[in-house]
Amino acid sequence: MYWYSKKLNKKYYFKHQALLENDAIGDVEFHMGEVYDNHDWTVEPKDSWKEILKQHAQKLRDKYRYLRLWYSGGSDSQTVLNAFVDNGIHLDEIFIGRMSPIDDFNHASEQEINQVAIPQVRALANDNKIPKTKVTIQDVGYKEYKDWVDNHITLENSNHRSIRVFYPPVLWKLLPGLNDRDGLANINCIEPGRLGTDDNGVYWYFVDGSLDQDITSPEEDEIVKQEKFYLDPLVHAKQCYLMKHNNKYSKYTVENFDYADWYRDNITGVCRDNLFNDINLGKDGGDFYGSAKAKMSIDAAMADQRGKYIAMKYKQTLLDTDLDLKHFNNNDPLKGYVGMLSKKYYLQ
Repeated sequence: MYWYSKKLNKKYYFKHQALLENDAIGDVEFHMGEVYDNHDWTVEPKDSWKEILKQHAQKLRDKYRYLRLWYSGGSDSQTVLNAFVDNGIHLDEIFIGRMSPIDDFNHASEQEINQVAIPQVRALANDNKIPKTKVTIQDVGYKEYKDWVDNHITLENSNHRSIRVFYPPVLWKLLPGLNDRDGLANINCIEPGRLGTDDNGVYWYFVDGSLDQDITSPEEDEIVKQEKFYLDPLVHAKQCYLMKHNNKYSKYTVENFDYADWYRDNITGVCRDNLFNDINLGKDGGDFYGSAKAKMSIDAAMADQRGKYIAMKYKQTLLDTDLDLKHFNNNDPLKGYVGMLSKKYYLQ
């Protein structure tokens, strides 16, 4: 995945750099890449969804010596966790992270971790379903955030959608030694793409904002050691067809998209398992800020003396490049970049 300049005939793996070197918005496109361009999306995988999840989990188990699942308690990572546990496929580590620029790890933004992820893992341990799996609960607080904004927001070689930092391309920089294992894979769980329809049929597409924090250059891939579970073409194709058969996607156009309602109608119970505990973080945030959790984190930071330094230093770093503010939602770097759509990939 990358951004491409038609004007300069150049690939970019970091969005800020692409926008900085191409003033006109239309000069830059978001590309999913050759793996997706060359796949035949008109063919639905024959196996069931559960079987395809099992097969991909086993494929990763066979490929890597050490599997670390980044588990948030959300439906994306819950479904992957279930694929391993329900099929008796060993995970070496379940990695759970709480983030707070104000060192408040019981903040509302972390309730998915505290009320879902941690209780779920404890229940699995009590039932002896993960007897040899290491469970890591990692708090990332003011110290790590300050290190990040002071030393690691290098926009020419990293992607950011908000001040939330708990994802593989960033955290290895803040926690020395995190990735120092041979044969390691950090399994990252990414939300599904979106479906649409036009005169040519039903298609899937991605908004770059749902992926960009996980995009790295080929050089950094070897350091980040990331496996994006759902972006395997067969896994992704099957989830797209499940949404297509569910047939509740048509009203969600690009111009009329409601993230929470889309998830409720097209994802939950369709291509994602139910949560261990059903909680609702609300809709506030959406495409702006990156997520409701990111909006909560920013609000908390801005109301705290130390935390405000984090938010404002992050914002100033983006402003200092002199990138035109038109590239940010509501002209505000704290609200994230204006999204770009991939091309349409037709299922029929």
